[in-house]
Amino acid sequence: LARAASKTPSRGGTGRRGRRTVARTDAARGWFTRARARFLARAIDRAVARRREATTVSVTRAVLVLAVACAATYLRNVLRFDAMVRTAPGGEWLNTTVLARLPALEYGGFQKTNVNGPGARAKARGMTPKHPVVIVPGFVSTGLELWSGRACGKQFFRQRMWGTPAMARAFFANMRCWMEHMRLDPNTGLDPEGIKLRAVRGLEAVDWFAPGYFVWARHIEELGELGYDANNIHSASYDWRLSPLQLEKRDGYMTRLKSVIETFTEVHGEKSVILAHSYGDTVARYFFDWVETPVSKGGGGGGRRWVEKHIESYVDIAGPMLGVAKALPSLLSGEMRDTTMLGELEGLLGGLLDVAVGRVIASQLKEACETFRSWGSVWAMLPRGGAAVWGDNELGSPDDAPDDERLNYFLQIRAAGAPRQEGVNHTIDSALDFIFATMQEKNPHNVAEFSHVTHPKTQAQLLRNDPSLANKRATDFGNALTRPLPYAPNMKVFCLYGTGKASERAYVYEHHATDTLRPFQLDVQYHARGIQNGVRQVHGDGTITLASLGYVCRSVWRTSKKIEPSGRPSRHSRIPARRPSIRRFVPR
Repeated sequence: LARAASKTPSRGGTGRRGRRTVARTDAARGWFTRARARFLARAIDRAVARRREATTVSVTRAVLVLAVACAATYLRNVLRFDAMVRTAPGGEWLNTTVLARLPALEYGGFQKTNVNGPGARAKARGMTPKHPVVIVPGFVSTGLELWSGRACGKQFFRQRMWGTPAMARAFFANMRCWMEHMRLDPNTGLDPEGIKLRAVRGLEAVDWFAPGYFVWARHIEELGELGYDANNIHSASYDWRLSPLQLEKRDGYMTRLKSVIETFTEVHGEKSVILAHSYGDTVARYFFDWVETPVSKGGGGGGRRWVEKHIESYVDIAGPMLGVAKALPSLLSGEMRDTTMLGELEGLLGGLLDVAVGRVIASQLKEACETFRSWGSVWAMLPRGGAAVWGDNELGSPDDAPDDERLNYFLQIRAAGAPRQEGVNHTIDSALDFIFATMQEKNPHNVAEFSHVTHPKTQAQLLRNDPSLANKRATDFGNALTRPLPYAPNMKVFCLYGTGKASERAYVYEHHATDTLRPFQLDVQYHARGIQNGVRQVHGDGTITLASLGYVCRSVWRTSKKIEPSGRPSRHSRIPARRPSIRRFVPR
């Protein structure tokens, strides 16, 4: 081509030979251009194919990891691994470590499996039903069904969006639609426009989460063996996404519960026993405070002796008296110890945060975070008690382990890539101040309702940002450290909680200033003494720390006349994780 070009006359020539030469040269150039385009196209196709193959392999690896985890979880009791390992060498270690981390599954669906349980044995000793029983379930323990929704969810009318296999159908049919229906309005703390999700009523609302995964089914079964039935057992199911204040405002929950207990007293002639689990304990303590407060002050107007007249016993089962540590990271980033496997999964997939798989993980955590922030219940379980309970630089923490580093922070944040020594240590007080200040614009209702848990200076700043906040702030009913229990000298109080399992307590975060999806991320690569995947763990029941579970029952309610005016002793039982059954701890 170069030689031909050197012999080619200028394009301005008019001779016949010159025009033929120009035509041949143009043809040659056109062929070269087309050949080069075909070569580049084939090269791009090969590169795209290799990239697609690599992505497919990575996704396949992720799916296999998740599939194996799900299969192992479900087959735990199907194949009776627990029985197998007990007879194998070293089996007890495996049973108390690996298997203990899996969910509480019971194979056999809804079939009765315990033919000689506590109920049957009590009946054999001549016991009969006496006090009506009211069950106040915990967080995520009540089924939620759809009454109205977006166009994408109308086919699920009166089907469960939470609980039972119907939830799985709705989730996998359209995950974004399902999440949209589970979320609340951040401006009101109630239903978004056009969506109505309500708690299922009756015992079936709290017995099974799904076939093979029981919630209250075993308790109801044993009470049935003793002689109880639907006439003297009441499930006080509720929409566990709402704060206690919003439960009364939207559903009249406290008013209905008051009416049910009064009816039990009138019909059966006996006081009721309250069984409250997890967040249900927060709701129950709020109810006790609310029911005796005059209507003019936002209460139920039952009078000072209402609890003494209607409640025989109050049984607190794993109640978060001083809050749940993981509530704070759930609001900050949608993460907790249970989600750190997603960060590890990113590493397993080869660091694909900036491509498809990584962005899917990031977007799902962002969706979860926005959903958590809309739920008033999560804000209601924020840690209480300040540095005296959760530690600071001066005092350390009451639950410091002797062989671990001093626990002088609740939340540690450093810039991504910076040395860990440059991180900022937040106590629980400054961490709460940071969370509320950061989220006031996008979550105005919950910030306003729970602003009383922050430092007075932060409350003043929040009020300057939003002058209407003063009218939205909730009464701190049920606060175990500041609000007294009802004056009910004859009401018995029992506290049951687990111990000996690692529970979330403090967190190490990285701040990615340029990441719009996840600006704050758990440092899942951080492992140190007492810290795993950026999460510091201490003794507890696997979810709530021992201090939050037991301090109020063991100390405050026994020693403070201001908080416990009746002077009644509370009974508490710690259930070690190594013990297989709660039945060993039932008082004789």
